[in-house]
Amino acid sequence: MNRVRLSKRRVQVILFNYFAGYLFLYPLLIGVLLRLFAPLGIPNLDRMLENLVYILVFTVTVGAAWPLLKEHLERFRQNRRTIVKSTLTRYVQMWLVMYGMNLAIILITGMSSSQNQDTVVQQLSQSPLQIILVTCLFAPVVEETVFRGAVFTPLRQRGSFRTAALVSGFLFGLLHVFTSLLSGNLSDGIFILVYGTMGYLLCAAEEENQTIVSPLLMHGLNNLISVMLILL
Repeated sequence: MNRVRLSKRRVQVILFNYFAGYLFLYPLLIGVLLRLFAPLGIPNLDRMLENLVYILVFTVTVGAAWPLLKEHLERFRQNRRTIVKSTLTRYVQMWLVMYGMNLAIILITGMSSSQNQDTVVQQLSQSPLQIILVTCLFAPVVEETVFRGAVFTPLRQRGSFRTAALVSGFLFGLLHVFTSLLSGNLSDGIFILVYGTMGYLLCAAEEENQTIVSPLLMHGLNNLISVMLILL
């Protein structure tokens, strides 16, 4: 099946909006605005600005990737039952692999969770609705569009699945630990293996079903179950 090609400009917009904007520039802008409006004493201003950033990143990402997303949604609609069955099977496989890797990390290092997981747990107690939406809607849609749509797909069009999936998986893994690495928590770097493997397996789901909807559903289901387990 032919792969939908996003234009070079659309890919650049998606990558810049996420890697430069969401990870660096937008947080800096929030900091500037908080200091600027601090004398006004606006309640919950930080949360309001964070939500605006989420909306901006989501809108720009989906808008720039819409030709690809539209085609992949149509593919899913045409073969829904087979794709859902394959997606659920691959999710169970992914969960077993990640469980085994996390267990090995616990046995070897004594670390039971990454800083990223600890942050989600803390934020859920402070603003549960916001974090549920971010974790179960924003993250799956935006991250799959970025890492599978704008990274994996263009690389796959030019080369082998393994190379494209390894690059996409590594970047996906790095995303989930880079904050802790920047703060000096180098031991957290071991979790790049877990998240990177997850990213690779999400690429495999996209490759098998030829639609980004498959890894998106896997990602969303994984995050939803994780949030439910935390809240219970």
